Amino acid sequence: MALIEMENIKKDYFLGETVVHALKGINLQIDKGEFIAVWGPSGSGKTTLLNLMGAIDDPTEGETAISGKKIHSLSDNERSELRNETIGFIFQGFNLIPVLSALENVMLPLQIMGISGGEAKTRALKRLIEVGLGETMTQRPAKMSGGQQQRVAIARALVTDPSLVIADEPTANLDSETARMIIALMRELNEKEATTFIFSTHDQRLLDQVKRLVRLEDGKIVNGGSK
Repeated sequence: MALIEMENIKKDYFLGETVVHALKGINLQIDKGEFIAVWGPSGSGKTTLLNLMGAIDDPTEGETAISGKKIHSLSDNERSELRNETIGFIFQGFNLIPVLSALENVMLPLQIMGISGGEAKTRALKRLIEVGLGETMTQRPAKMSGGQQQRVAIARALVTDPSLVIADEPTANLDSETARMIIALMRELNEKEATTFIFSTHDQRLLDQVKRLVRLEDGKIVNGGSK
């Protein structure tokens, strides 16, 4: 069974009287354990596609299934449970909580799952150390650089040991050395734990490492849609 199946996905946005056709009939299957990048020019629909894969948004037409579960048939609570237990998100805008420290931001998904404070702290610190931020765990986002915030967001996405990680430009704010370290960490998780990674990226450092490229143009897949 495919991890993600998308059938005839269309997504429209309405800006006043203007209709923007962001996605125009996407058919895509992603299997467990893939390490895949969605790429294309700005405005091609990459972020929209990732949001639909992660059950954050609904299509105008078509159907998405994750591990055989049809997203449209799930209640809001069931969607939230699916996202929290199955998917790690790395957002382009980081989406960190300003009043929480780096450690507290990474602990939060575990606490939502009901994991005790001690275990949540241990697991969160492990992930922060893996992304090179063990010494800055007490800092809040406002005191951190964009690259540091990006690494906190990556640690938060990985801390629940998700089976699927959806990442929107995960290395965009990172210097070359840090980017290589993060890519190596994600590849290790992919190879050793069969964690599925789906990236939206323009970063050639990451594009060179993925095993499959899906190219979008004007809301359509023009290459890489079939394995």
